[in-house]
Amino acid sequence: MFSSKKENNEEVDNFTRPWVKYYDGNFEHVDYFDGSLYEKILDTSSRFPNNYALEYFNKKYTYKQMINEIDKVAISLNKLGIKENDYVTICMVNCPEAIFTFYAINKIGAIANIIHPLSSENEIKQYLKGTKSSCIFISDFVYYKMKDIKVKKVIVVPIANSMNIVMKTLYNMTTKKKNKAHDLQENSIMWKKFLTKGNYKNIDTFKPRGKDDDAVILYSGGTTGKPKGVILTNICFNAVSKHCDLMVDDTDPGNSILSYLPIFHGFGLAICIHTPLSIGMKCILLPKLNVKKINKIVEKTKPNFLPVIPSLLEVMVRDKKARKKALKSVLCVLSGGDFLNIDLKNRAEKYLKDHGAHAVIRIGYGLTESTAATCVSLVEDYQKGSIGIPFPDTLYKIVKTNTNIPADINEIGEICICGPTVMKGYLNNQNETYKAIRVHEDGKKWLHTGDLGRMDENGIFYFETRLKRMIISNGCNIYPNYLEEIYNKHPLIETSVVVGIQDDIKQQVAKAIIVLKKNIKLTEEVKNNIIEYAKKNIVKYALPKEYEYVDNLPKTPIGKVDYKQFEKK
Repeated sequence: MFSSKKENNEEVDNFTRPWVKYYDGNFEHVDYFDGSLYEKILDTSSRFPNNYALEYFNKKYTYKQMINEIDKVAISLNKLGIKENDYVTICMVNCPEAIFTFYAINKIGAIANIIHPLSSENEIKQYLKGTKSSCIFISDFVYYKMKDIKVKKVIVVPIANSMNIVMKTLYNMTTKKKNKAHDLQENSIMWKKFLTKGNYKNIDTFKPRGKDDDAVILYSGGTTGKPKGVILTNICFNAVSKHCDLMVDDTDPGNSILSYLPIFHGFGLAICIHTPLSIGMKCILLPKLNVKKINKIVEKTKPNFLPVIPSLLEVMVRDKKARKKALKSVLCVLSGGDFLNIDLKNRAEKYLKDHGAHAVIRIGYGLTESTAATCVSLVEDYQKGSIGIPFPDTLYKIVKTNTNIPADINEIGEICICGPTVMKGYLNNQNETYKAIRVHEDGKKWLHTGDLGRMDENGIFYFETRLKRMIISNGCNIYPNYLEEIYNKHPLIETSVVVGIQDDIKQQVAKAIIVLKKNIKLTEEVKNNIIEYAKKNIVKYALPKEYEYVDNLPKTPIGKVDYKQFEKK
């Protein structure tokens, strides 16, 4: 949707927003939907009632059918006593029930607290306690984690509930017994029983919500690594959906997107669910992506829009068995979640073309605190290694590190963002909010990203590196400081350090280097004890792939742990 450079005679824009000359049309400022997330997709449904909204293992829901299911869930929530501004926790994979629940929560004026199903038991406890959630929706395969967690009501949702009969039978045959919810606790009910509460007519559950009202809590490590609840409002999601519709090709009503990125991830919820459903597209839901079969999945499901993380692109291009036209349905590819290097971009675009797709890979940049994407790379004027230009009504600024002082053109500094998709703040954590969102001399509130980048003379931005210690594994953020804090509480551990090591598929995985307390002998029993402790306290994707036990940790000349020594190994 970008054309060649256009002249802009507004001197102020050329100085403060030099990128506006790239906008195709007159949308450096746009009008946004003035309502809730539910109202937005209700509006879409009124325009495209017979378009398919969701597809899940060949079972499809039109927009009209989806709204009907959302309404049933909203009534059921109302019958459970959920009120406006209550927090309702969703701990589920991508399935129709998760989408119905998400929008139903929004419809009744409550706030969706969305967490990773692979979170440890202790993390789930913290997330429930932090929001005072009285109700949690949880996928059946992780229901066992609720055994020692006290909450008023648990709704158990089978992954197979909306599968067709063949897939449902296969799934139930292959699912391990421990993952089935045979023995329900007193506070738990199955999805189908919960839904019977919604079999009432003429019950109005809708609660009007403003664009600036809280809508969603997602979790991020921010700059310190300790998980914090990111408060996102209705306008955050409705603005990013408008931005993507304007600035990304082929997000058209009737087209489809492969929605495998999880809803507890900003990229997954904002870009792969709410944006397409705001437009009239179809979301092809997958509860879990078999990464090694990505090309076969694309060939079978035929999405027009393919969101990717760089590690997935690497798997795609390594597949020598893909059919020649396997990717012909793909019209647009959007890469996010991690930095995409130019070599992989070039290889992937050639691979796409060789397999029937003529899609250019668009590179997006953003973070959970900004509701995922806030800028996107150009097509015709693409600059090697760039992350592109900001979305409408979104300001970018590069500041000198650890200051609010603007950097010079092409000078590397911290990336700061100001715009309608920036979070309200961190839940119950004003100190961290003040650190992340700062008022600059221009009077505006700027989100300090903790990422280093630069802006060239044309207003095009480039990502360089990160200020904060962080490991990107398969598109997920892992914060070494947070893991070290957990390990150091173990009674057998004196100290620890966590680093990222290379992985052929995930690009990086975590490695833990452990120093045991004096007089503790390293045995298999001790190793297993530490591994089991980690499983109980650390989300699964962040668990170290390797452990190393050492007598002491090397230090830098100023006395800090020299973790880089272990990264070199």
